[in-house]
Amino acid sequence: MPKPERPTVLYHASRNVGIEAFEPRALKVRDRNEGPRVFATPSRAVASMFLIESDDSWVKSGVEDGVPYMVISDESRYRALDTGGVVYSLPAITFENDPDKGLGEFEWTSAEPVVPNEKESVPSALVDMLAHGVQVYFVNTETFHAIEQSDDYGWSIRHNLTPYKA
Repeated sequence: MPKPERPTVLYHASRNVGIEAFEPRALKVRDRNEGPRVFATPSRAVASMFLIESDDSWVKSGVEDGVPYMVISDESRYRALDTGGVVYSLPAITFENDPDKGLGEFEWTSAEPVVPNEKESVPSALVDMLAHGVQVYFVNTETFHAIEQSDDYGWSIRHNLTPYKA
């Protein structure tokens, strides 16, 4: 897969509203050999999916045919954590993309600290995701595990579900 063209702006979402500079970290890694990184995306919609800290035990997310989606197995937990945050705009100059890792063209990383250009306050991750076209699915535990174990990354199951509408 060819590398995508470098965007002019990338986005990074955080519950932390006072970040002056993003430092590369290795708390969550996609490749143990990669080292500390700052993660960002050229998609404002994809950024909105990261306003709440979660893990694969109860949330699955991705992009399919250019449409971001999030499958959530614990709606009450998600809503309790949904206290908003900030979507930061970052200069893309130090970021690189590996289309074969993570979210592919939707995931860029920098090994250098990055100072944000702008920040946008977001009162609710769910409202922000819906406003930016993320398909959100609240499902029960059984459906979530079926998606986890499916051979097609849950595609056939998700396409039979109705996305949440506010």
